[in-house]
Amino acid sequence: MKVLEATNLKKIYLRDLPLFKQLFLPFAERQKVKALDGVSLCIESGQILGVVGPNGAGKTTLLRILADLLEPDGGVVSICGQKLSKKGRQIRGRIGYVSSDERSFFWRLTGRENLEFFARLYGLSCLYAKKRTQELIAEFCFEKKADQLFRDYSAGMRKKVSVMRALLHQPPLLLLDEVTNSLDPGSAKMVRQMVRSYVSSRKDCAAIWSTHRLEEISQICDKVVMVDSGRIISAFLAKDLSRSDDYMLKVENLNGQIDTFCEKTGFKTKVRTAADKTNEIFISGIDSRQFGQIVSMAVKDFGAYIIFAGCIKKDPDEIFEDLQLPERQYGSDC
Repeated sequence: MKVLEATNLKKIYLRDLPLFKQLFLPFAERQKVKALDGVSLCIESGQILGVVGPNGAGKTTLLRILADLLEPDGGVVSICGQKLSKKGRQIRGRIGYVSSDERSFFWRLTGRENLEFFARLYGLSCLYAKKRTQELIAEFCFEKKADQLFRDYSAGMRKKVSVMRALLHQPPLLLLDEVTNSLDPGSAKMVRQMVRSYVSSRKDCAAIWSTHRLEEISQICDKVVMVDSGRIISAFLAKDLSRSDDYMLKVENLNGQIDTFCEKTGFKTKVRTAADKTNEIFISGIDSRQFGQIVSMAVKDFGAYIIFAGCIKKDPDEIFEDLQLPERQYGSDC
């Protein structure tokens, strides 16, 4: 089942005029900025979609539109088979949203009182609101801090309360924007595990996880889209990240058959001649088992002398560049 489907989403902002133009040319034409330019995506039940991209790429705008907090200038959003534009109030109750810059809590209430208040807004009965709040406080190991005033919380503690609020009414769709920002490594790991468990254990449930952290994508996401300048510029499976590092084989004595050897590997290769006249062969898109088979082939079939064989780690920018795919390939597998 498709929990969420968005088609051709567009959003245009008008840039504010400089102060002198506001005073002397108030009707001057304002520059248009395309925050989203034809974004389409969908998420099946049980999936977590990772959204990555540079600052200003349109990630937060996309999530705010999906949460029905911002009206798009074009496109259609359907959640659990219902169009957001027609049944917005009903559908909003089926979304759990965590903002990257949360400002809607009441600072003079405690964390517990905030959660109980929002639980009532979600339609939970008074007794169940208290019960559900206590369940989440226990799950997040927040008992010692729950009855402190919200204004006294650290940034990480406020983020935890934001995640708890998103889970209060057990929604089928979670929208999580930079949810692990301000969290210590232990708390970030706990939140990832809880979100993964929540999506996996419930029928017809899915999530969008927006982040800058590459390690989170491979740990929690099933699919990943990369957004830049308001468009999806690449898409891939999260498991491909574990196959994204290059393996290097430094050899000599291939008997002049370097091209034949590279062709027989069956994978993308790049050859470089080192200063000592040996051959450095870089192989992409393989795992450790496949690399072992290639090393064995070099020795047995080509009589190569192995000087070095190992994995060459890439930085995140190189990984994302290697995994870029046309946008149309993403939508076809949903």
